Amino acid sequence: MTGRPGARAAHSSILRETAVVCALLGLAASGVAGVVGHTSVGIGVAIGLLLGSTNGYLIVALLDQSSSFLFASLMRLSILSAVAFGAAFLLQSSTWSVLLGVGGAQLVMVAAAVRQGLRA
Repeated sequence: MTGRPGARAAHSSILRETAVVCALLGLAASGVAGVVGHTSVGIGVAIGLLLGSTNGYLIVALLDQSSSFLFASLMRLSILSAVAFGAAFLLQSSTWSVLLGVGGAQLVMVAAAVRQGLRA
């Protein structure tokens, strides 16, 4: 996540857009799930989306410390997985719904990056 001078601004734009879209999708998921009677699933997906949206920030923070990419990836995946399982346990939600939200957040981040790349 280094490179040309404007790279940091581009990355923070992608991360900010990811966080906002994931928050909106989380609200929508919990609202729709509540209407159809599966509130815990909707809350699990919403929490997963919010957790997953922090992934990019974790990448930047770990790589800014001059960590190797392998170490940064293992730490980030370990942290996200542990927090996702912990959140599912505390909320008595299905683990799959939280992990589905984390995966959805990754798709949002990829879409934000592609969108920004197409604008450049």
